[in-house]
Amino acid sequence: MITTGRLSTDHIAALEALHSPVTIQRRCADLAELIAAARTGRADAALIIGSTEQLTSSTITQLHEVLPAVVAVSDSPAERSRLTALGLSTFDDDAPAAQIAQALSSPAAPGSAPEGTGAPEAAAEFAALSDSAGPDGASAAGSSTVVWGSSGAPGRTTVAVNLAAELALSGRSVLLIDADTYAASAAIHLGLLEESAGIAQAVRAAEYGSLDSDVLLRSAVSVEIGPVRLEVLTGLPRADRWAELRPGALDRVLSLAICRYDEVVVDAAAEIAPDQDLGFDAPAVQRNSAARTVLSAADRVIAVGAPDSVGFARLVKAVQGYAELLPEAAVPEVVINKLRKQAVGRSPRRQLTETWRQLGPSTAPLQFLPWDPEACDAALRAGQVLAEAAAESPLRRQIAALAGIQVGRRRRPFSRTRGGTRSGGRGTPAERR
Repeated sequence: MITTGRLSTDHIAALEALHSPVTIQRRCADLAELIAAARTGRADAALIIGSTEQLTSSTITQLHEVLPAVVAVSDSPAERSRLTALGLSTFDDDAPAAQIAQALSSPAAPGSAPEGTGAPEAAAEFAALSDSAGPDGASAAGSSTVVWGSSGAPGRTTVAVNLAAELALSGRSVLLIDADTYAASAAIHLGLLEESAGIAQAVRAAEYGSLDSDVLLRSAVSVEIGPVRLEVLTGLPRADRWAELRPGALDRVLSLAICRYDEVVVDAAAEIAPDQDLGFDAPAVQRNSAARTVLSAADRVIAVGAPDSVGFARLVKAVQGYAELLPEAAVPEVVINKLRKQAVGRSPRRQLTETWRQLGPSTAPLQFLPWDPEACDAALRAGQVLAEAAAESPLRRQIAALAGIQVGRRRRPFSRTRGGTRSGGRGTPAERR
């Protein structure tokens, strides 16, 4: 066993006095040294005593990958509750040495807690939401759609933002998440001027075990679209902050969002290939891990590509790479955006469909979105969705069709002031259903 830290009780001496199979192999000066020692593979368990504030979801995951048992001792009830929610066995400073030794030699399953430790309200609520069911016995959880696609600018964010808007206008509670680690731009499309990254706030809370529905709601921005509200976790304002989106914590955000909303729409970056293997010093988070995380958790994936020769070739390669890297993920629905004769020639649908049959993977038939630059320019200029800026546009109607919605004509256009408001204080999404 390896250990670090100290409180009032000398737990190391007490454990050694038991003369049990649990023996101390190395005392580490700090958490960083303990993690490095764990990676050598020469220990079976770790005991962390006091000073546990640096323990996050990611560091605990790293330890669990190489150690069967990780136990923490803290004299703070709040800290013990936080660590229990993150999957550690925890004890207070007065715990008997025999009890700690048992946890070190016979670890519980990740996420479980020793008797008497208790779990915080955030973890209890998360578990209750995950296990909840509707009146007919079906799961009350919503569904998630990830809008992904080839590199370049095929229109992923345009599709994601407007898909989320159409779902909200249909009467469902919707959360739009901008998880693009290269060029987050959902906030710009919606005319949101604030610089705070809602997704970073939610992921940080998940990383430290304090994520619950209230935190998720406070992290989101509420955007009014006519009579409805679309809630948005805005993306990173600077691309160099990508390391904040740690995969384990991001997955917890997604899980809670799916429990709380009817529909979760995620805008993901195009790149999904893992970084080159760096061996022993490989980082805990990679730039493309956010995209792989949201795609792996998605119920539905929409792959967006362009119709021109370069964009189409990129789409074929992207979908092929997707199948190799994420074989267990949902099969993508391929959507060709910006369809126009100028880029393809006569009968563009037929030509692209025949080419896809020859080159593309075996997926569902291609779907198409029309080239509508005037509507897109008007919407982007006003910071609005197509339903507000160009309600009768063919592009708006086809994106609504992707959501299974048939758009009717309306007499008056929607109106909205530019910008949004924080969602806190407006009740939970479930209460607004």
